[in-house]
Amino acid sequence: MTSPRDDAHCLTRRDVLKLATASLVLPAVHTRGAGTKRIIVAGGGIGGLCCGYELMRRGHEVTVLEASDRTGGHVYTYRDGLDDGLYADAGAEQFTNPGYERYREYVREFDLPYEYYPRREHIIRWMGGKLYTEEMLADPKVLSGFGLNARELEYLKTHPFPELAMLYYGKYVDAFPDEYHPFKAGLNDLDRITLTQLMKRDGASAGALRFIGGGGSALQAVWHAAILKKRGVPLFPPKVYRLIGGNQKLPDTFAERLGARVKKNSPVTKVEHGATGVRVTSREGGRDVVHDADHLVCAMNAGMLSKIPFTPALPEGKAWAIAHVPYYYDSRVMFQSKSKYWTRDGVSPNMEIGDSALQHAWSTGDDVQTPKGLVVGTAQGVGSPEKALATYRKHYPGKSEDIEKTLVHQWATHPWASACERTEYAPGELTKFWPALIEPHGPIHFVGAYADNLNWGMEAATRSANRVAEAIHRGEAGVPESGN
Repeated sequence: MTSPRDDAHCLTRRDVLKLATASLVLPAVHTRGAGTKRIIVAGGGIGGLCCGYELMRRGHEVTVLEASDRTGGHVYTYRDGLDDGLYADAGAEQFTNPGYERYREYVREFDLPYEYYPRREHIIRWMGGKLYTEEMLADPKVLSGFGLNARELEYLKTHPFPELAMLYYGKYVDAFPDEYHPFKAGLNDLDRITLTQLMKRDGASAGALRFIGGGGSALQAVWHAAILKKRGVPLFPPKVYRLIGGNQKLPDTFAERLGARVKKNSPVTKVEHGATGVRVTSREGGRDVVHDADHLVCAMNAGMLSKIPFTPALPEGKAWAIAHVPYYYDSRVMFQSKSKYWTRDGVSPNMEIGDSALQHAWSTGDDVQTPKGLVVGTAQGVGSPEKALATYRKHYPGKSEDIEKTLVHQWATHPWASACERTEYAPGELTKFWPALIEPHGPIHFVGAYADNLNWGMEAATRSANRVAEAIHRGEAGVPESGN
């Protein structure tokens, strides 16, 4: 089946030349060495810093413009207000192995210490107002009360409960030829229905739909499952890791390597582009500063990017995709306690609650030498310390909880890095977003967690950064044929 993708989203070389001829003609950028290019990277989160680092070590001149007073974006290690050297990853909290191949290459390159993170061990799940342990969710007697059908119950005899959706994805995932071409699988009709509709069609029970159904594009759901299978990763990876000292260590290392090439407190205010390159205006020290370059890498989240005026305007399809990326906005909740009380109670500190005030919680800080405990979690939107603590205390199954301090880092109110990962696309919209989001427009390129095939923050950011850095270096463009 042919792709329903709008051809207007795919720029040919002739299209680019036409646009360049019709666009504003900017002064030529004079580079210093043969093949050396001058690049502005707009956004100093992990994606922008990674792209800048890769371009720098390929010999190009790079300037990274970061709007805020710190680099790292949504990768942020929180310390203020916590005692005894405790810290928490307020943004990106983990990476997997396998699954974060590009990210882990940098962990090895920079020799950053990391550790196994037991946050997904012995998870206590609250479902329908009742508590279930992992052992209970593997018990056929318990599962039989969920309204699952015989096929689903049989599947769960050999698979963990969080993998139930793969029972329905399985017949589709091998149809995808590679990670980056969802429309070559011959399953384009699945973009017209929801995941729930697909599962109903394929015989899912009401119980299964209650746990794993969804209103997003069915094609997007099975495509993402296919990507995970190709990377050898479960739908819900049980083993995750974190950098000792905080995940912010990686963007900090990129920033250190880039040095004075990174300019903080320098928000981009407008972009002009034409036949000979780009002109980027930023606000620095209360005045406008103009930067001329061969290429621009847009590395802020799509919500912020959509507010920047481009002259001439980006193509309609590209602009629509950027303006409509569906994000979720969460807050990181941190409970500091007098002790690691859960060990005294003999219960797991890792919980999935499902309440908007506190969706889940887990322990961290085992590498810090202190008798105090630290449990962190996630709240939807602008989290409230009082509501989060009340929700936690309502669901914690032990008796000796001794929380002494509750802190919340509210991403939703952050002026520059509010958005987290993108969420599901509505039925019929995958063709509008893909590959429009990741395709360059002339000398303008796009990097970030939203600008890759799988919305796994730090891995998506570093993958897109590498793809763009190599495309600029080689003078190439377009969607890759593989996951590289």
